[in-house]
Amino acid sequence: MPTVSAHVALTLARHIDHVFGVMGNGNAYFLDALERSTGASFTAVRHEAGGVVAADAYHRASGRLAAATATYGAGFTNTLTALAEAVQAHVPLVLVVEPTSGPRPWDVDQIALASAVGARTYTVGRADAAATTVIAIEHALTYRVPTVLAIPYDVAARDAGPVPDAPEPRLPGALSPSGPFARGAVEDLAAALASAERPFLLAGR
Repeated sequence: MPTVSAHVALTLARHIDHVFGVMGNGNAYFLDALERSTGASFTAVRHEAGGVVAADAYHRASGRLAAATATYGAGFTNTLTALAEAVQAHVPLVLVVEPTSGPRPWDVDQIALASAVGARTYTVGRADAAATTVIAIEHALTYRVPTVLAIPYDVAARDAGPVPDAPEPRLPGALSPSGPFARGAVEDLAAALASAERPFLLAGR
């Protein structure tokens, strides 16, 4: 029967086609399920920060939801600088990690560390892995920010039964100008651009 990690991999693969990162014993079950049971590809990098940077670049080049993975402890802490940059750049990215219920000598407070750089953590359980994965995706896309999806090491390989048909992420609709002031501002901007001899647009983050 599919494991908790397989529930995450199969659900995530419906929304992404590539994962970047470093395999460790913590995320091995997730990557095994991703490679064996989905059409998503995994690209191994030499450092965990590189995995997040590669996923960040993938989103900037394609506009698609990005995904990266790292193991627990020091493997996770290696992602933090790249994760902080992705937060500041508003990159919708899901970082799959495997914490433990610990503490063990090599464990760190991954939720606190992710929160410190502005990334929210969602932790899956044996009975809600698929639904929690959709919530993490929804958060990343809605707020355009990296989200950490945690599969506790203690449950990663547990039998979770058939993979349910998780609902599609519900995203807010595009905003449009409302009210006479907003509409007037847009019309004034359009007129200024139309009459300009050399329009110049500068866009940032």
